[in-house]
Amino acid sequence: METAQHMTWHYENKSQGVYVIHLTVKPGSTSIESDEAWKNFDRKHVSFVSDPCNVRLGLCSDGFNPYIQASSSPYSCWPVIVTPYNLPPEMCMTKPFMFLTCLIPGPSNPKASIDVYLEPLIDDLNKLWNGI
Repeated sequence: METAQHMTWHYENKSQGVYVIHLTVKPGSTSIESDEAWKNFDRKHVSFVSDPCNVRLGLCSDGFNPYIQASSSPYSCWPVIVTPYNLPPEMCMTKPFMFLTCLIPGPSNPKASIDVYLEPLIDDLNKLWNGI
């Protein structure tokens, strides 16, 4: 119940010209950047935007070497995290609202084949989009 009241933050603050599509985290602050891609989405999907209950999601990934002691190790892990952007900026990038959707293991960056790993997530998101 406590989270639900915050899920319309983006909708309520849109009239002030606030768009949250990506957050740049700096020590001690979170700066909100306006982004044309977000505005373009709003223009293309008017029915989605008109309902404040619809959830906007952001996806991010970054790799790391899990073997800190062996920096020469070619192994890497790539967590893929989804977070709701409906929440206020100070909430959407906190642990309770960052959902680990998959972990991509491998000897190197999965850039060339990341679509293979993201396919199950995309299938689930398409089901949500279509109301299934």
